[in-house]
Amino acid sequence: MAKDKVNIYDVAKKAGVGIGTVSRVLNNSQKVKEETRDKVLEVMKELNYRPNKLAQNLASQTANAIAVIVPTFIDHYFVEVLKGIQDALEEEKIDLILYKIDKDEKMMSKILDIVHSKKVDGIAAVTMDISKSDYKALLKEDVPVVLADENTSDFHSIYLDDIKGAEMAINYLLELGHQKIAFIDGLKESQHGSNRLQGVKKALRSKSLVLSPELLKFGDFHTKDGYQSMQEILALPEEKWPTAVFAASDNQAIGVLQAMEEKGLKAPEDIAVIGYDNIELAKYLKITTIWQPMYQLGHLTIEVLLKAINGELEGKFSKELELKLLKRETA
Repeated sequence: MAKDKVNIYDVAKKAGVGIGTVSRVLNNSQKVKEETRDKVLEVMKELNYRPNKLAQNLASQTANAIAVIVPTFIDHYFVEVLKGIQDALEEEKIDLILYKIDKDEKMMSKILDIVHSKKVDGIAAVTMDISKSDYKALLKEDVPVVLADENTSDFHSIYLDDIKGAEMAINYLLELGHQKIAFIDGLKESQHGSNRLQGVKKALRSKSLVLSPELLKFGDFHTKDGYQSMQEILALPEEKWPTAVFAASDNQAIGVLQAMEEKGLKAPEDIAVIGYDNIELAKYLKITTIWQPMYQLGHLTIEVLLKAINGELEGKFSKELELKLLKRETA
């Protein structure tokens, strides 16, 4: 038999077993008798068989792959989360299929298309802000799902407390003596941005302070949005300038610092700046920030998803990861 024609079915036929047994041998399953395993391995050697992954997956009725859904590939935050995801999957020899799905009205339809394709054994959705109605649609599907950076009792979830993180940032600025504080938030419809705004107001309220409407800016969590927002703030009369700025992401904080530099301003001498995330660039720019354990978030998401796929979880898994304030030079 020619080497390039040998497949899993040929091995099964010559060994006198089913293809499921061959698949279990390939996957080192303990459910195969030792004598059967030896026989199958001997036939593989005799036929010079090289395992074909697709055939293995078909035989075991699994895809040996998981889907990871993110809203963008280029954001530093998601890059760090994906590092944790990739490392966890490599440890288990599981394939990763990466999907970029924007948070629009067709988001759930696209996710359901992935589910129905049968190409994956489970789904990890990272920071997707899934709505309650979409939850219901996804719950009807028989596929393990883990939500990363989102807290819900409907699915397995690993999350971070945005309200708490924002409070940490503002409380630190208050301890430093700042009272006129600006907040550069994400999109108004973002749940994470909404929660961080809630945390900002809560911390200020504890000191009988309020957030001035002209010092609250919305954009996306990108550098250009932070830059534009800070330009608008610095266009105000100087007496209305804040003494400190809290940005809802490090990307925005970088934009804030760029706008300040153009005005000849420095942090923290003229205006203190705090970011959020602790992306790698924040460390080199010495930005004070709220650290989110992004790598841990990605790694743990996959650990939980694989346990869910293997039926090793009882009830819904839920875990809050710890945030930390990293004090550097900008505040």
